[in-house]
Amino acid sequence: MLPYKINRTLNLRRAVRLLGATAIFFCAFAGTARAQWHAGRLPQIEMSGNYSFIRARAANAGQTFNLNGGGTTFAYAHNDHFSSVADLGAYHFVGFQTGLNSTMYTYMFGPRITFNGARRAVPFAQILLGAGRLNASSTGVKAGENGFVMTVGGGLDVPLHRHFAVRVVQAEYLLTRFNSVDGSPAEQSNIRISAGVVLRFGGQ
Repeated sequence: MLPYKINRTLNLRRAVRLLGATAIFFCAFAGTARAQWHAGRLPQIEMSGNYSFIRARAANAGQTFNLNGGGTTFAYAHNDHFSSVADLGAYHFVGFQTGLNSTMYTYMFGPRITFNGARRAVPFAQILLGAGRLNASSTGVKAGENGFVMTVGGGLDVPLHRHFAVRVVQAEYLLTRFNSVDGSPAEQSNIRISAGVVLRFGGQ
C-alpha cells in the first residue's frame, strides 16, 4: 500500500511542476508577444465546446476502453500564428458492468500553431501538457487517482461567420499515466477524436 501512495504522490508532484513550468513560460512569452499581435485572420480570443470520443488502451494490460464526453478550450492568440491554449475535459467510460462507473477529467495547457493562409479551412497543430483525475465507484465504494496527461495532434476549423466557426475534426494522440490497481506505474496510449463549435472574438 505504501508504494502505491508514494507513486501517486510522485505523479501528482510531476504534474504540478509541469503545469507550473508551462504557465510561467506562457506568461513570460505573452509579455513579449502581446505587442507584436495585430489584427489578421486569426482571432485574438477563441472559445470552443467539443464532443469527444476516446479509444483508450492500457499499454501494460492489453485492454481497450471507450469513453464519451466533451470539454471546452480557450485560446489566446499572441500573433497571427501562435496561441496559448487551455483545455478542460470530462469523459465517461462506457460498456462497464452494471454498478461500475468511472470518469476521467483532464486539465491541459500548451501552444498551438495555426496555419491561417486560407479562409475556408483553418488547420492547426498543438501539444498540451497537464494533469488528469480518474474517479471510479462501485456499490458505494469510491476511489480516485491523479496522473500525468499529454496530447499531440491537430484539427481543422471552418469559419462560417466573423465570430463563429465549426471544428470539423480534431484528432490527437492522448497519453495518460495512471497507476495500475496494484499501485505499480502504468501508461495508457489513447486516441481522442473531437468535433464542436468555436466562438471567435477580435482579430478580424
